[in-house]
Amino acid sequence: MKRFVQALGVLLTLSACTGSSEEPPRALLAASINNSSSNTYQVRFFQSTTLQPGSTDTPRLVGSWSLDGPIVTLLYRRSLGVGNDQLWVLTQSRLRRYIASNLTIDDVGTPQLDGFDEALNVDCSGGYLRQGQSSLLLVCPPAPTTPPRPIEEYRAWIIPFTATALPTPINFLDANLVRLSTPARFTLGPNDQLLYLTPSQFGQYDFLNPYIERPLSLSTSSPTDLIFVNGQALGLFDDNDSTTTDTTLASWNLSATGEVGLSRDSNIAARLFARGAPPVFVLGTGLARFEGGFQLPRETESGLLRTRRYSTATVGIDQFLYLADQDFPTLSVIDLTVNIASALTTAGVRFSSLGSFPERITGLAFIPVE
Repeated sequence: MKRFVQALGVLLTLSACTGSSEEPPRALLAASINNSSSNTYQVRFFQSTTLQPGSTDTPRLVGSWSLDGPIVTLLYRRSLGVGNDQLWVLTQSRLRRYIASNLTIDDVGTPQLDGFDEALNVDCSGGYLRQGQSSLLLVCPPAPTTPPRPIEEYRAWIIPFTATALPTPINFLDANLVRLSTPARFTLGPNDQLLYLTPSQFGQYDFLNPYIERPLSLSTSSPTDLIFVNGQALGLFDDNDSTTTDTTLASWNLSATGEVGLSRDSNIAARLFARGAPPVFVLGTGLARFEGGFQLPRETESGLLRTRRYSTATVGIDQFLYLADQDFPTLSVIDLTVNIASALTTAGVRFSSLGSFPERITGLAFIPVE
């Protein structure tokens, strides 16, 4: 995977404000950390303010939960007045839902399952989670191969947030899905419809009506992520050429007659996004994440190295970017509320160790607490 996709992780704020005087939210940053040499797999909870630029505090570990297998990723969902706040934890073989309502800034207690602990009966080491309106999408793709494995070897579930058992998986032998080319990425769109992105197809399908789809001609590229935000489906492609940094952003409004916008740019960054295009940031090998309200920096504006590789990130409601190193248990934190010139200097970035080598951070979740 090309260097651009491996290294680009810094965001600029579109605001030119000089910071906020509001009281910072009381929050925890959950980090899933694996140590395969000692078979230690934990979710560690840190007080978020002790990780931020400007703080002189040592990162404060509030507590940790131990799991029985390598952790793939995390997803936090705030309840809307009904039920518990949820922390979903995906391991290579199981998906679990934990109660997150009882976490405090001083105590995370022991993990309490929230009625969902399911074996996947498939290797999900390359899996990912995507949040919809009332459901969660879990995708377990097959291991990358050349040529790519067929779509029927993918495993995926649309899981209601209130589920107590794993539902019937998506049937990729469905006539409307088995025809999809691979590799493929998936997410949930309006009303939790399935959105899909392949080198030749960008579409949506609700399992009841005929699919809506727009054709693509990106046969030499691989989709690295797909999300739905602000009425648009946004996908990112890597060109699979290690000697280039070419990346293609695909955007579609889900209209059967609307054309897919393709932005091919080796620096898919400030020149494009300063003009108001949907923002995107790219992290780690084959991982792209989209967020609201930020633009990417030009290389000369960044206090971080593009040769650095990142695995995962999250932007908290405190408007800090929490960014995990791919090769070491190191966290970088950037304040996205301050002036650009201040935020993207070396002094404007806080580096903290959340563990020791050879531990690796695989997932992050920002969790507001009362």
